[in-house]
Amino acid sequence: MDLLSCLPTVLSGLCSNDCPRKITPFGVNQPGPYIKYTTVDANGYLKNGSAGQLSQSAHFALQLPYTVLGLGRSANFLDHLYVGIPRPSGEKATRKQEWTAIIPNSQLIVIPFPHHLPRSWSAKLYLTPSNIVLLTAIALIGVCVFILAIIGILHWQEKKADDREKRQEAHRFHFDAM
Repeated sequence: MDLLSCLPTVLSGLCSNDCPRKITPFGVNQPGPYIKYTTVDANGYLKNGSAGQLSQSAHFALQLPYTVLGLGRSANFLDHLYVGIPRPSGEKATRKQEWTAIIPNSQLIVIPFPHHLPRSWSAKLYLTPSNIVLLTAIALIGVCVFILAIIGILHWQEKKADDREKRQEAHRFHFDAM
């Protein structure tokens, strides 16, 4: 098991100009979103983690435009991923959404549009296939070919035995007729 991570990015969901109604605005990454996940580790214990996106202030080095969630040695999906964005002052309702079964070693882009309706937020999951996917596919094809070869050999032996049995039955019939 390798060390796994997830790279969520929460965008602003805003257009620079008037967006057409059929196009969901992506926007750019924004400071302030809070990302939390829960998963089960290799020992079966519940594991929680959280991070803020672009939490820097003045005079610090710039941070990455996405959040890195280090998952450690885990073979599971992220059971729950929660994303929350800051709300304007004076508003009481929380702006958060939950997604389930997020694949590790993927990049997740969350588009919180419109801001006040978290149920309408969308998430796009991007995977970068590695050599392990190719090796898994080759192993799967190899196992399938091996099973097909065994089935073919057993089918050929069964057919051969059936032909032999039919010849013996036909031979026995001729002798009985005499």
